Amino acid sequence: MELVKSVVYETLRLNPPVPLQYARARKDFQLKSHDAIFNIKQGELLCGYQKLVMRDPKVFDEPEKFDPDRFMKRPELLNYLYWSNGPQTGSPSESNKQCAAKDYVALTACLFVAHMFRR
Repeated sequence: MELVKSVVYETLRLNPPVPLQYARARKDFQLKSHDAIFNIKQGELLCGYQKLVMRDPKVFDEPEKFDPDRFMKRPELLNYLYWSNGPQTGSPSESNKQCAAKDYVALTACLFVAHMFRR
């Protein structure tokens, strides 16, 4: 089942169901990237483009390639898998506005793939 789960995560990485995410900054903060630091002011509109983020070569080796074993070989990459408006390792809460059904989506997709190959 771990391989099936890795295939599902890799599919969500390459084809995020919600490609754009928007939010307003609730407070001033600094956003650090690999190469720069950005000063974000309270109230500014932020946008994340998942297709770009999930193909970052500084995080994912061969980011354009579908690698079904990617998350089995390197489970720490789940910290960078943000298809559900937060890291796959996070849990939805009052302060974390992640998709409440993110684990259900992954489980349902795993069951679908397993059932498809069972036939």
